[in-house]
Amino acid sequence: METIKRCFIVCAGPEGCGSAFIPKDSFVICADGGYEKAMAAGIRPDLLIGDFDSIGAMPDDVKEIIKAPSHKDQTDTLLAVMTAEERGFTDITLLGACMGRVDHTIANLQTLKYMSKRGLKGRIAGECTDAFFLKDGSIELAPDKSRYLSVFSLTDKSEISIRGAEYPLEHYIMSDSEPIGVSNEFCDTVCKITVYSGEVIVLTVKK
Repeated sequence: METIKRCFIVCAGPEGCGSAFIPKDSFVICADGGYEKAMAAGIRPDLLIGDFDSIGAMPDDVKEIIKAPSHKDQTDTLLAVMTAEERGFTDITLLGACMGRVDHTIANLQTLKYMSKRGLKGRIAGECTDAFFLKDGSIELAPDKSRYLSVFSLTDKSEISIRGAEYPLEHYIMSDSEPIGVSNEFCDTVCKITVYSGEVIVLTVKK
């Protein structure tokens, strides 16, 4: 039987992660406190990983548990991503990865870059926030007028185009100290963001 290549990682952030985000028969990993979020949403994980500083008693209803040391160099989410990659998954979605502590949100955004550097397809998804890392390529987003669209450069300079948005840009040189890409609006057509050089984070955020 062909190995499943797509998996979902439930993180401990406060943003909702209902089962509607996870297709049936998907492989689900919970990163530490993400286990309680998954249980509350009726999601049963295939794997639980972390140092378990965010949960009480160890659960007995998970197929597999990997306990990491409390003193480690990786976040629980990054450990989950690394484990997913080791098991052959190439398309990884993080749920509940935003809207909580700012440092955890930034760490999860950096994890998107880690996945890109490893050749993995990664995204953050949620009821309020979706995020993508983009370098030397394009992404197309369906119009969603219930959300803002924001694009931020992660490098000193990024050359980008934004088409199909209320405030388009064409081969614009965006800097990492200029938040010109915040709070754009979707139009009625597909929005396409292209990065010609540099690295950017693309977010859609609920209004």
